[in-house]
Amino acid sequence: MARRIPTPWSLTNGLLFGVAAGVMLALAETALAVAAGESPFVPVRMTAAVVLGTPAFTPQVSTAAAVAVGLLVHLVIAAGWGVVYSLLDAMLPVDGRGRWEFQAAVGMLFGIFVWLVDFQLLARGYFPWFLGVPQFLQIVWHAVFMGLPMAMLFTMAERRRAPVPEPSP
Repeated sequence: MARRIPTPWSLTNGLLFGVAAGVMLALAETALAVAAGESPFVPVRMTAAVVLGTPAFTPQVSTAAAVAVGLLVHLVIAAGWGVVYSLLDAMLPVDGRGRWEFQAAVGMLFGIFVWLVDFQLLARGYFPWFLGVPQFLQIVWHAVFMGLPMAMLFTMAERRRAPVPEPSP
């Protein structure tokens, strides 16, 4: 019988998988904005406003600048959350890290945790414009389009690792 060796914590995996999940979430947020009848640039302007302040919502900040700043901020935050997930992944049971269903559950719960911190803690104190969007959809989007893809990427990385044979008694 083979067992997996413990996955070492990986800053690279955390950064890359966080950015990949951030791209998925950005695309999903854009689709949600369009489905709600809003401009596809509303989500990036909201994120750009984290750095630029409320002028990001006005013509004072060009769409190109808002997109550049918004995407940069979003992907840096997503990369940071990817590093946090990498630390969490390193603490998971070795036999669970390579199982899709286990990682999917952990990843979706992690996405909900990210929503809780970003929207319910930080936005309430500093970025209230994020509270103007439907929060239930944000919970679902963060679970499905951020936590789940990140978890699946970590699962694939774990499954690529060579199993090590169990020592014989």
